[in-house]
Amino acid sequence: MPPSSLPRTRRARTALAAAAVTAAALVLASCSGGSSASSSASSSSATGGTLRVGITSLSTADSLDPAEVSTAGGYAIAGQLYDTLTEYGTDGAVTMRLASSVEPGDTADVWTVTLRDDATWSDGTPVTSADVIATFQRILDPAAPLPPASSIPYVQADQIVAVDDHTVQFTLAYPTVLFPEALTSPTMSIVPVDFDPAAPIGSGPFVLDEMTPGTEVTFTANPEYWGDGPSVDALDLVSFDDASAQVNALIGGQIDMASGLDPSLVKVVEAAGDGFVVDAYATSGTLTWQMNVSLEPFDDPVVREALRLAVDREQMVDQVFDGYATVGNDVFSPFDALYNDELPQREADPAAAKKLLEDAGYTLPLAVELTAAPVTSTADRLNEVLVEQAAEAGFDITFNSVDSATYYGDAYGTYPLSLSYWGFLGVFDQAAFTIVSDAPYNATHWQDDEYDALYDQAVQTVDTTERTALVHQMQQIEYDRGAYVVAVFLDSISAYAANVTGYSTYPNTDGGNGYHFATLSFTS
Repeated sequence: MPPSSLPRTRRARTALAAAAVTAAALVLASCSGGSSASSSASSSSATGGTLRVGITSLSTADSLDPAEVSTAGGYAIAGQLYDTLTEYGTDGAVTMRLASSVEPGDTADVWTVTLRDDATWSDGTPVTSADVIATFQRILDPAAPLPPASSIPYVQADQIVAVDDHTVQFTLAYPTVLFPEALTSPTMSIVPVDFDPAAPIGSGPFVLDEMTPGTEVTFTANPEYWGDGPSVDALDLVSFDDASAQVNALIGGQIDMASGLDPSLVKVVEAAGDGFVVDAYATSGTLTWQMNVSLEPFDDPVVREALRLAVDREQMVDQVFDGYATVGNDVFSPFDALYNDELPQREADPAAAKKLLEDAGYTLPLAVELTAAPVTSTADRLNEVLVEQAAEAGFDITFNSVDSATYYGDAYGTYPLSLSYWGFLGVFDQAAFTIVSDAPYNATHWQDDEYDALYDQAVQTVDTTERTALVHQMQQIEYDRGAYVVAVFLDSISAYAANVTGYSTYPNTDGGNGYHFATLSFTS
């Protein structure tokens, strides 16, 4: 049987799917309103103190430059120091953050962004239109574009103008309704005109105190923060290489919250008594295997199909995640309203996989090298289960576990088979970062002209019905001949002391509580 919280998790999935559909329907009408970032704080909370959060994802590869963020730890850090113009709220829909509104003109090729008039940088100076323009020009610099540039190909740096100090107009290269969604990524965080990553200034709820890469990051509350929080004086993010050590630290009182809890340890926290709370909800985050089509044997689509058939997804959900996950179907973004849920669910069939390999002339077992880092507490265990399952299908997989800095270093993209963590991106952002021909993080090196043409057409299609049909074709191509094994989608699990309040679900945002640690406080 799955964990006791599964019924609540299923309700969260249903609510999020409905929210995604509603968001898609309303996006062209107007994107405006207040931020949800601090809306869940409890009225009975007491201010002060240091909130100590244990996470398993800090890495020496974490960056203080939001536009360079590529790790889960980097996302956690960015969420404290910086603000995005928009964000995914507690219902999974796009809402406002640093912007008070993001509205299209008569067509979706001109968008007007109005900034909050009370937002300041942590040094007390106001956030203005000039900062927004400088942020995008920095990302889109033709001499050295930063990774997020590929996700906003329709934004033209020379067509962003300040209407006034708090209003910016974007004239896009072509109409697209994706603009508000693209602004949610932490990599799109707004930074000052004179931004220096070595001494970061942001408009987020916290200010950097000290960073020991891969080990610990400490923050103090930003007294200039425009939002309601933070209610605590300081935040301490502590990394744990070992999931058991993280839980022991929670139970022993060394930390107040364990973010990204290993599913196998939920029962340990529950057994510790009513002084602790476990909270879980479904997300679009996934641990996905990347098959490098530039190298043997994955240059052969037969081998890619065979590996997908080797995977017993239900067994992985039960055996690795103790029920705190959902079966995937080799395409991303299940909570996006455009997701193709009409694709037949791919089932494990090791006999069929083995026959595919034999008929293609391979001598079995087929040797494959898998390289991965423990990017989550379950990653190594998931890889070990893949090795076992694939053996029944005629594969002989050698699993090499490396540290995150090595994995994301110069060798990234050179591994024949690798495991990567991706989460909380819509269909188009996921494609822009990992799939289309110029994607900056395409570790599979898979490229498909038909897919790219459909993507280019879809991002310019305003009509929802037509855009949905194009995306379904895109995902059909991924399903048929792509290079990712998307076997599971992960639940976000956190455990925290019973005196911590303000926790909310952020199903389309990375990390427990969406890394919105400013909403958390201690009960009085």
